[in-house]
Amino acid sequence: MTWQEFDDSFGGTGAIRLGSWSLNPAPADMIECRATIAYADRIMSMSATATGPVGAMTSILHEMGAPVQVVSVHQRQTDDGITAFMLCEHNHRQCWVYGDGATADEANVNALVAGANRLLEPDA
Repeated sequence: MTWQEFDDSFGGTGAIRLGSWSLNPAPADMIECRATIAYADRIMSMSATATGPVGAMTSILHEMGAPVQVVSVHQRQTDDGITAFMLCEHNHRQCWVYGDGATADEANVNALVAGANRLLEPDA
């Protein structure tokens, strides 16, 4: 499989595009995630508080109407950072996706957004 074939199969470009995101401490050992997300033609600033970035981004995606459940996560360190491989599910449909990032949190969030995009596709 070429890199382009891999990216076409497991990448998650689509209607949801993550512009930026940040994490800030919140009370009770929680974090607040703030994200700027484009969904189709709308650009939204959203936030959620959770125990970690994946939980917060899952909440944000659910609120947007793109719910995703994480079934499994695998990570691999690369020369450029971290690649996260994630099995995502919604309504008994599953798909494997990947996301890259400088940190594990960034890779996981990018994989989660990729999963939301793949699960929005009718044939995911």
